[in-house]
Amino acid sequence: MHIDSARLRELRTARQWSQEQLASLSGLNLRTIQRLESGAKISTESLRALAAVFEVPAESLLVGDPTPSQPALRAMREGVLRGLEFTGTTRRADFWWFALAVAMVLAFAELLAEVTGPLPLQIASLAVLLPWIAACTRRLRDAGLNPWWQLISLAPVGGILVLLYLLTYPTKAGEPAAAEV
Repeated sequence: MHIDSARLRELRTARQWSQEQLASLSGLNLRTIQRLESGAKISTESLRALAAVFEVPAESLLVGDPTPSQPALRAMREGVLRGLEFTGTTRRADFWWFALAVAMVLAFAELLAEVTGPLPLQIASLAVLLPWIAACTRRLRDAGLNPWWQLISLAPVGGILVLLYLLTYPTKAGEPAAAEV
């Protein structure tokens, strides 16, 4: 967990406390307070101690959203909404959350297919085909690779493995990280 160092400093200075006073009141080491105000990671115990001293919710002292499920759900939703969009880029983490959503849809369709016949699986496979290709196109572009590398997946067995490996490449160095999903 990362603490919002600016908020911590703001709360401390609003009460006109020195770092030594905050350390004394919270029961933390002075060096810990100094590291936290410079943006270091915070333990759960330290977070609780500071939240109690400042009388604020612990989550309000953290940077960003403390729950990991929100970015995952957002990435899945944006992947579906941008399903037929082949322009732009998709960050690596967002792509893999979308890939998980596709896998869950296909797994659910497989379960339905066992009960009702192959039609649900066929429909689900067709429904996710174009969004999957679009997401792979955006992801390969983000990695600095040509989207035509997707054609390697047509090679038996090994082609799919090579494509999956290429999709794990980090964002191309020298380019800003994509804000898009």
